[in-house]
Order: sequence, then structure tokens, then C-alpha cells
Amino acid sequence: MNSWLIFALLAPVLWGFSNVLDCAIRREFVKNDTAITFFLAATRLPLLIVFFIIIGFKIPPINAVFFILLGGMLWMLPFILYYKAIEFEEPSRVVLLMQTAPIFVLSISFFAIGETLTLYQLLAFILIITGGILASIKKLEGIWRFSRAFWMLILATFLWAVSDVIFKKFEPEFNGFLSALTFYFLGSFLTAPLMLAIPTAREKILKSFSGLPSRAWTLLIIDQILGISGSFAFAYALTLGKASLTSAIISIQPLIVILFSLLLSRFIKEVTAEDLSKTTLIFKGASLLFIVAGLVILS
Repeated sequence: MNSWLIFALLAPVLWGFSNVLDCAIRREFVKNDTAITFFLAATRLPLLIVFFIIIGFKIPPINAVFFILLGGMLWMLPFILYYKAIEFEEPSRVVLLMQTAPIFVLSISFFAIGETLTLYQLLAFILIITGGILASIKKLEGIWRFSRAFWMLILATFLWAVSDVIFKKFEPEFNGFLSALTFYFLGSFLTAPLMLAIPTAREKILKSFSGLPSRAWTLLIIDQILGISGSFAFAYALTLGKASLTSAIISIQPLIVILFSLLLSRFIKEVTAEDLSKTTLIFKGASLLFIVAGLVILS
């Protein structure tokens, strides 16, 4: 097995593991979405220090810095909605809905920066939207309806897409990709002190982490290491092979989430196994097929 495939497969495995832990932590330990998002933002500080050591402290054009910082904040803040959704929805459904992000990137790029759309991209648009709808439909009290998480994740995914487009537009104005990424991470980190500056948010954060057991801290740290490691594995895979194939492999993440929820529920008491009824599996499987097909076409 070549290095590209190893890292391309490693990314969804690490992210899928992280998604399952996200659910356990949110439901059992840190029961406030703002607080857990604050922790996510604050843990960007060590990476920032390393990045600034590598690139130095050269300041790019102020206009570009402002928008990249804004993009970083817009990437972090939707995690409040993500953690709220994962409180009551299965992680695999949440991840499936998050796979619709390219549709929003495509749409925003078309209207905001004038990118053209091909017939293949429109076909991909239809396939991914269909997959997202299938992922969000479930039977509640005998009635088929959208999951409560649907609109939260649509808004979160839209904001992530806006963030991606901002980065794409202003990254060329920086002295290399790593320089732009550093300021993007700085923007995501700055949401932490911003939250602390709001009295109600600060109160929730302090209350949520006060008296947290060592087991919770252990899971939080492992979760962050998994998420960050997955990002680096994905980025490295992109440098080794085709972006199209790498993106297609990443789309198996919902399957990884289901497998890890089954496995980890046997060893970590806070992890709950997912619903594996026949009807649910059919909907999730169909959703995954539509989304993967759309992502392959887009790539």
C-alpha cells in the first residue's frame, strides 16, 4: 500500500473516531455547546505558536489579514451548532449532512467570486442534495420527518462554506499557503477570548469545566489530537496524490463513524451504539452513495 493511500484512509479514520468522542463528551461531560467550542478554539494556540515560529511574524496586507481572520472565526463558530446537533442526533447522520459542504462552496463561489458552473457540477449538486435529504429523514413518533439537526447543520455547513470561500479568495495575497493558514487559525483561536468577553458565555464556560473529572479531560485531549491529526493526514495526502481521489476516500467517514460507535460502545461507557435497524441502514446507505457519487463528480 503506497503512502498516499495510507494517509488518505487515515484522515477519515481519525476524524470518525473524533466524531464519536465528540458525541460522548457533549452528552456526558461538557453539556454546553459554547463551552466545548471554546475548548476547541483555545487548543489552537499551541499550533499557532509552532506556525508563527516557522513562518516568522511578517504581516501580510491588512485587508487580506482582516478577511482571513474573519474566515477563521466563521470556521469556528458553527461548531456551536454542530455540538448542539450531535447532542440528540446520531454522529453518522451529522457527518453525512456535513458532507454537503461542497454544494454551498460551489454556490457561493458562483455568486460571490464569479466561478462558472458546468453541467457535471449541477448533476453533482442534485446528487449531494438528495443524499443530504436522505440523511436527514427519520421516523419520529410514527411520522417521517426531517431530523431536528437538519437546519442546524445546514446553517453550520453554509457558514463553513463561506469560510472556505474567503480562504480561497484571499490566500493568494499571503506569502505562501502556510502563512495564510496560520492567520486563518489565529482567527479561529480569537473566538476563545471573544467568548470569554461575553459575560453569559463566560459563565457557561467556567461552569461547564469546573469540577470536570480527569476522565473527561483525557477524552477531550484525545479528541483534539485525533481531529488535528486527521487534518494533517488529509493535507499530506493531498500533497502525495490527486485531490479528486483523496476527497472521494474522505467521504467514507460516515461509515467509519458507525463502525467506531459499535466498537467503542463496548469499551467506553459514554459512547452509544448507533441505530442499525434495516430501514435506517437503507436510508444511510443510499445517502452515502448519492453523496459519494456527487463528490466524485465534483472532484
